[in-house]
Amino acid sequence: MTVTARAEDIRSPDAVTLIDELSAELAALYNVGDGRAGFAPENVEVPRAAFVIARVDGVPAGCGAIRPLADGSVEVKRMYTRAAYRRRGVAQAVLTELERLAEQFGYPRVKLQTGPLQPEAAALYERVGYRRIPIFAGTWDRVLAYQKDLPAALARPEVAS
Repeated sequence: MTVTARAEDIRSPDAVTLIDELSAELAALYNVGDGRAGFAPENVEVPRAAFVIARVDGVPAGCGAIRPLADGSVEVKRMYTRAAYRRRGVAQAVLTELERLAEQFGYPRVKLQTGPLQPEAAALYERVGYRRIPIFAGTWDRVLAYQKDLPAALARPEVAS
């Protein structure tokens, strides 16, 4: 089994299918009408943003995106792994590629939010070095927010003001 993850067009048929599957899964999980959580393809059709698809032996298995935030950091959105591919390293491959791209784009840190009914996602983020932070976007109080400082940011000396 070979897992690859790379940036692709968010409007490709595979991307649209993965996002639709994720949105339907989240809508059912949280009993809401729209599982898109305010996300639109335009969110990653801006400079220093990307949409990543993971493939297992060439078959689309998962996805994720990064989009810039006003505070100079980047946010991970639309993390998803198809049920048949879970626990095979797909989500970690997507996250690793998103972090690599974020660092390449010059972001000092990555932020993300997930819901309390997604303990596997929270466990992954904590396992790979994300730490809990206060909610940074939205008004839903049940959000779990995380942040990870990127290696290049950690290596930069602090600038005195």
